Amino acid sequence: MKPIAFLVEEFDSTGHLVWSALMTSQPTALEISKDIKNKLHNWTITPLIPDTKNIIKVNNIKKYNSKLLTEAYGGD
Repeated sequence: MKPIAFLVEEFDSTGHLVWSALMTSQPTALEISKDIKNKLHNWTITPLIPDTKNIIKVNNIKKYNSKLLTEAYGGD
């Protein structure tokens, strides 16, 4: 199945997360970092594939209700 987005994360040399973003297209170059030449970068690019078997749909809602959203995702 084709990814619908990509999670791009940058980690420092100790493994701590420095930066992350969701992108709708796969990055083809790492010029998204301004100081690419000045320091060591560790990147992960994770394709996000939809789980079509476990989709949760909430229909016919006339106003925003955070309780429904919380219940749909188990409060996590």
